[in-house]
Amino acid sequence: MKIKRQKLYIGILYTMLAGYMLGPALNYLVGIPRIDNPMTVLFLAVTALIAFAEKNRLSNKTIIAFLAVSAMSLWGGIHLLLSPLEPTQIVDILFFATLPGFFYLFYLVISREQDKLKFIRKFLFVFAMFICIPPVIEIATGIPLVGIDDEVLALDAGIIKGLFFNPNNLSTVAVCTSAAILFFFHAPSSSRKESLFGWLLFLMLGLVVIASASRTATLIYSTLFMLNLVYMRNGLLTLMSVSIAAIALTQVPKIWIQNLLLSLNGNVFLENISNRLYLFLFELESDKSVSYRQEIYDYFLQNPPLLFIGYGPKDFAPYFSGNLSDSLGFHNPHSFIIELYLGFGLISLLGFAIYIAVYCLSILSNRYLGSKQRFIAMMGIAIFILAGFIPSTILRMPFLWFPCFLMLVYSLATSSRKQ
Repeated sequence: MKIKRQKLYIGILYTMLAGYMLGPALNYLVGIPRIDNPMTVLFLAVTALIAFAEKNRLSNKTIIAFLAVSAMSLWGGIHLLLSPLEPTQIVDILFFATLPGFFYLFYLVISREQDKLKFIRKFLFVFAMFICIPPVIEIATGIPLVGIDDEVLALDAGIIKGLFFNPNNLSTVAVCTSAAILFFFHAPSSSRKESLFGWLLFLMLGLVVIASASRTATLIYSTLFMLNLVYMRNGLLTLMSVSIAAIALTQVPKIWIQNLLLSLNGNVFLENISNRLYLFLFELESDKSVSYRQEIYDYFLQNPPLLFIGYGPKDFAPYFSGNLSDSLGFHNPHSFIIELYLGFGLISLLGFAIYIAVYCLSILSNRYLGSKQRFIAMMGIAIFILAGFIPSTILRMPFLWFPCFLMLVYSLATSSRKQ
């Protein structure tokens, strides 16, 4: 009976992953109604039934983590009763509400798997393929896989976004997944073949990050890559080599770098990357996306509201109105923490903070994790927090939480005995 349940739970996880990844593309390319919307409602009902049917006992840390995730993502459901909502806002709430179900299913599956790493590596491989293969198809065919009615992000402008609605979402998922790849494929028990395969996946995700032209994601990925190299054998030598290379790079005349970036403007795909990098290095003050985000962050830090239930998802005009140069921030503040607090209030924010605390305590106190694994896991949660500033919103990306969920659940499931 347990074997049948295990297969059922694994099947649900893969089905939901495929639904979230392929739903928008099937809708855009074939005209099939979004399958991820009804799948989300069904998933909420099924995981609730599973929770009632299961009788396994959870550890205290697991219970606290589950309750924290539940408080963070389910508290916003109060707006279904109290606030007049648009259909898109209802979908935002429902997608976000799936997080406790995913956390619980991952725990049930991983805690019962005899070879935990094998299951997680296979799942991450499938996840990584959903991230890495579609951009290649986009470039090879010249056909965007996902779009919207007022599409402005097109391939002929050098914009690559794969199965996502914009390159920021693509880069965010790729950089968050890269940390989990290092954690699970470079575990102390990993064979040379597994480690090399992990490097291959990691580098593929890196190419996706670079192709997305997200400067923040590229900087985060590069930092993770360098720190991982330093943490390997001969770390001191690597650190010295990186430092020397960095010093040498600073000696390159600025005009050479400017001319190099400008020379790439003839290539449709490299032009977008070079232009964004040029703005970042030499004309940051003229980058409107940076200055507008700074407006949002400055106003929030200088005028923090006290909110118990928040304004509801993507409904921040009552707070920002008259204080920003554009209305985009009324819906997308480009910060998950700000969006969570303004949308759902103090309870959700506290739930997120407790989740982060349990994650860190579980990773740092697990004596069966190698020191490098603990380091990568802590980098993973730091990357997730920073990555929350890249896309306009992550409410409809529950899969973005999967990499850290997997690392936390693995730590919780292996804290009592070595696997």
